[in-house]
Amino acid sequence: MKRREFLKTTALGSTLPFWLQGCDFSFGSSEFPIHVHSDHQIGHLMMTSQSWPSVQKDKVEIAIVGGGIAGLAAANMLQTKSWKLFELSDRMGGTSGAGQFEGIRFSQGAHYDLDYPAYYGEEVLKLLESLDVIIYQPWNKIWSFVDQQHMIPYTRRQHCYVDGEIRSDLIPDGPEKDIFMKLMTSFTDQMPLPTRLIKPELRHLNDLTFEDYLLQNMELSPDLKRQISYHMMDDYGAGISQVSALAGIHYFACRPYYREEVNLFSPPHGNDYFVQKLVKPLSSDNILTNHLVRKIEETPDGFQLEILDINNQQVIVQKAEQVIYAGQKHALKYIYPDQSKFFNFEQAPWMVVNFITNQEKGNYGYWQNEFLGENEAFLGFVDSSVQAQGILNGKRVFTGYYCLKPADRNYLTTIEENKTRIIKETKGYIEAMLRNKIKPEAAFIQVMGHAMPIPKPGYLFNDVNDHPQAKIKFAGVDNGRLPLLFEALDSGITSIMHS
Repeated sequence: MKRREFLKTTALGSTLPFWLQGCDFSFGSSEFPIHVHSDHQIGHLMMTSQSWPSVQKDKVEIAIVGGGIAGLAAANMLQTKSWKLFELSDRMGGTSGAGQFEGIRFSQGAHYDLDYPAYYGEEVLKLLESLDVIIYQPWNKIWSFVDQQHMIPYTRRQHCYVDGEIRSDLIPDGPEKDIFMKLMTSFTDQMPLPTRLIKPELRHLNDLTFEDYLLQNMELSPDLKRQISYHMMDDYGAGISQVSALAGIHYFACRPYYREEVNLFSPPHGNDYFVQKLVKPLSSDNILTNHLVRKIEETPDGFQLEILDINNQQVIVQKAEQVIYAGQKHALKYIYPDQSKFFNFEQAPWMVVNFITNQEKGNYGYWQNEFLGENEAFLGFVDSSVQAQGILNGKRVFTGYYCLKPADRNYLTTIEENKTRIIKETKGYIEAMLRNKIKPEAAFIQVMGHAMPIPKPGYLFNDVNDHPQAKIKFAGVDNGRLPLLFEALDSGITSIMHS
């Protein structure tokens, strides 16, 4: 039986992801190299590491598991304590990481943020100010970014491709949009970040879906539902029938978008900009990449961790007074099963595709290119040429984004063998929107099997650190948070406050 036929017979009636659909035919080889980056070989490491020698390390006060935004934010709060941070990947940043090619860095995950209103949480604002990332503008009560060259010009921010039609906004002007926006703007200034600051009287909105809330307050056409669902997929990994009303309202009302122009900040390497800012003040001796934490045990005087040092093929035994777990929570069932019981939520997989080209320098387009077509997993692409230093060493980068269904996670291990089809289809989507051919020198596929927690009803406001049976401390947006940069930073900071 052919592999494709086997997958179809074992799919239990679910729809296959796009790269496994269609007839059995070969896409041949690519004219340029395709690189796939994924951490899916963890199981293999677990098996091969059984024979590795063990090395005992000196005890530290804090051990941090995970080198994403949350783990790094936690580390920045530990300047007077002894600590170590362990990251499985060969790069820091998690879903905010970046790739490299011939001297340039490009985003392979989250890629922008916006000015922060003064009513946002002071803990994160203080950290970002100390890192020389933001500065307060008292005349408009906004925290804006220091490196203004990375602001995207308002007229160049985005355009949209909807079923073959190019237009300026995904949701077209009209009476239905007016009603929807009036409903959303009634919550302006009431939806701060972090979400733990949202007033108790609004938290009932976390108990129903965004779709149910909208149907209670307005008529909802199929077109508008599809358009709003696109925005929910883009930030939260699922449509309006799945995310909570609070999550949906927060998307449209967390900043005064419709009252004033809100600056958008996006360096060529995306949110890796924040990663580098967070790493800079930290001692490199305390940050260990290619280190997989495979086991956490409670001891009479704290905790003991077993960590696979992948490069040196040895097992580090690390004792710590406290553990900050900022890694993905689905892995707890293998690492610390007793604490996995607190985390029961669904996560959306993502796939990021980068094309490195030497396109004509003057052929500039829009920064964000939203795409709503037959393949609903493909959300569009970013064109680096609109960003400051977006053409480095003569290279221009097109970065396509896919939000996949949770059921597609079963098929992520097939991406390597289907990479040519993925690249050719993605290239076709980008060219359809550009109305021009692109000529890649190389392509990169970044696979994130658990990229973001889906904020379904009941998900928010469940910080496990408040639970009396929580033995270690937790950080990350998958601890009752929205999958946003500000939330990740706050979760890291507050995990230390709980310690």
